[in-house]
Amino acid sequence: MIHHYFGNKEGLLDAITKTYGENVFVLPLKFLAKEPKSKTDFISRVELVFETTLEACIENRLVLMITIREQQSPQALIAYMAGFKTFIDIGIEKGFARKELDSQMITGFILDRIVNQVQFAPWVRNEFGTDILNDKGYLKRWCKSNVDVFINGITS
Repeated sequence: MIHHYFGNKEGLLDAITKTYGENVFVLPLKFLAKEPKSKTDFISRVELVFETTLEACIENRLVLMITIREQQSPQALIAYMAGFKTFIDIGIEKGFARKELDSQMITGFILDRIVNQVQFAPWVRNEFGTDILNDKGYLKRWCKSNVDVFINGITS
């Protein structure tokens, strides 16, 4: 059946990662489509992107692991990274973020944080007893802390 519908195993993998990319990255990208009107709007949308991306990665965690293992880059991921970079660049231009900020590195940093949170969830549960995939309070706190570091840095 795989050969009938997808041509081969690679065709099946492509179909899975395409669907995964659309499920995970399309909604957060919509939050970045319009220019931020204020610093508060900029921060709020970064928070929304962070939270919705994390939630989508959690919901699709098994496919996320396959995508990582197979080193796939769905088109939706590429669009997400480009859209996020553009959004941050606009925030920099409007004075909502520091001029020295490297927007390309920041988008990678944010995605790394999210993927690592999902990828290492079983280990965290086993070692620390925290079910980070199902504890909504923890997830809110985690997102807020990461956005705080992203927006304000570590030093004052």
